[in-house]
Amino acid sequence: MTLSDLLGCLTVAELKDLVGYLPSGAASPRKDDLIERIVVAMCGPELKAVWTLLDEMQQTAVAEAAHHPLGEYSDRRFRARYQRAPAFHIAPARSYSHSAGKRTALCLFILYSPTEGCYVVPTDLRPRLQAFVPPPAPPGIATLAELAADPLQVVRLTEREALQEVLVMLRTVEQERVQVSDKTALPGAASQRLLSDRLAGGDHYPHAVQQHRWSQEIGPIKAFAWPLLLQAGGLASVVSGRLQLSPGGVRALTTPPAQVLRGLWQKWLKSTLCDEFSRVEAIKGQNAKGRVMTAVAPRRAAIEATLQACPVGQWIAVDDFSRFMRATDRVFAVTHDAWKLYLGDRQYGSLGHAGWGGWNILQDRYILAFLFEYAATLGVVDVAYVHPAQARSDFRDLWGTDDLSFLSRYDGLRAFRLTLLGAYILGRESAYQPPAIASSVALSFSPGLQIEVVRGALAGEEALLLDTWAVPSQPGSWLLDRERSLSAIEKGHAISELKAFLESAGGQPLPAPFASFIALCEHNGQALKMLGNAVLIECRDPETAAQIAGRPETSTLCLRAGPRTLVVRSNQLARFRERLRSLGFGMAS
Repeated sequence: MTLSDLLGCLTVAELKDLVGYLPSGAASPRKDDLIERIVVAMCGPELKAVWTLLDEMQQTAVAEAAHHPLGEYSDRRFRARYQRAPAFHIAPARSYSHSAGKRTALCLFILYSPTEGCYVVPTDLRPRLQAFVPPPAPPGIATLAELAADPLQVVRLTEREALQEVLVMLRTVEQERVQVSDKTALPGAASQRLLSDRLAGGDHYPHAVQQHRWSQEIGPIKAFAWPLLLQAGGLASVVSGRLQLSPGGVRALTTPPAQVLRGLWQKWLKSTLCDEFSRVEAIKGQNAKGRVMTAVAPRRAAIEATLQACPVGQWIAVDDFSRFMRATDRVFAVTHDAWKLYLGDRQYGSLGHAGWGGWNILQDRYILAFLFEYAATLGVVDVAYVHPAQARSDFRDLWGTDDLSFLSRYDGLRAFRLTLLGAYILGRESAYQPPAIASSVALSFSPGLQIEVVRGALAGEEALLLDTWAVPSQPGSWLLDRERSLSAIEKGHAISELKAFLESAGGQPLPAPFASFIALCEHNGQALKMLGNAVLIECRDPETAAQIAGRPETSTLCLRAGPRTLVVRSNQLARFRERLRSLGFGMAS
């Protein structure tokens, strides 16, 4: 719409306010004459004189809108980028007045278009402004090379963890030990505890016993995400309440872990298995009748597109990431109807009330959940976080939050850093090579498999590596432990990584006892392989056991485990029963 079209939507009183900003005012009070006077001034030599009446923030707003492809001014986008808003009105003299106040000169440049439903720079004004108003710099995102020290903050380096954990999770599923719901495909509490024990470094928050029934529980994060990621990625499926590896999951066991993680990320972006926002349990009504929640794929796509614009290896505050999304128009909706979502009470706590279901409550919580539970689990981002209790206070003014110490279990996430693995998973790099641990620390090796730091300080990854294979005996000293080392190998860790680090930090080949210990653990660490679960079956006498084990119909399905005992794999039990009946035998449960 042209300037004349948009001015025609204003009242005579509003037009008179605007004419007052022109150098020579107006001669006629008629609406058409007022409009013509403004158009002549703004499309003529008086334009630059009116431009000088704007303050810096107003001029920035005009520059943003004039150089926008559609000439649109977005208050959401502007506030996200500049943390302020330009003045469209002069505050009324009386504080109790409900009037918005007199319009400023900014309203001569940016007007509301009823046909487009937004504020725009008129089409005939844009080229004139673009001729002398420089375009704004592209929006940027604040980054930090290093985070400030904070004793309450945990920094989790996820890259190596994810490469190890994906194999551990696949092996655990192969053993048919992960129970999930047939209806929701969500892992049960026992399975989550099992997976938490197998994670490198454990879950983000340690398991804590709930003190009171009304107390909020953080619960597992990574242990909850892994079963869903494996299912969404087509590597596991639910069979009788347990996860079993699919043919793709079997192939993944011999595929480079980085490729597996990349595939899981791509499949998760399109999966409908779980809405991450459903884990914000304090917000009720998500499963109400009708279309309440939006599709998850567009939400994930908006976050992924913003991650694509983030630099690798730089820390980014989550709040800055959120503002950058809005400043670059990478926005999304969480719900179709905020009135159906509520806190505490459906009527009083509805998020449809003005200012209640804003971006910080809905979109920010979704961003936190997506980054913390899925991006970090797959090694796309390192994370820095604190305990969620009292970490964010932006929900305190909402009705029904008096008893909440946090709105979501992800509230403690403060910052993240895109990893080299994340750049590969996002498709920004065509290949991935796990980074070697570069160390400035010096180690010495004592009899009895003792390792001591003699110079420098261990980095976080180095300390985690030693803790994986050795037992801390005192500050700066570790003792190689056979049980711990074998446990690490069972979880999928490579002891060759420990050997390379020790040789590098020691500055010489390993002493014979250390080299022998590592070689023996590497040789015996996978001496046995768990093929699956089995059932022990007791026969009535040795003759029956020998007969069943010797018949061609059943000999391939069972093994002798004693004079009267047979062993049958769990997944072959149904076939074994059928063959028994064909031989004239029955088996009681």
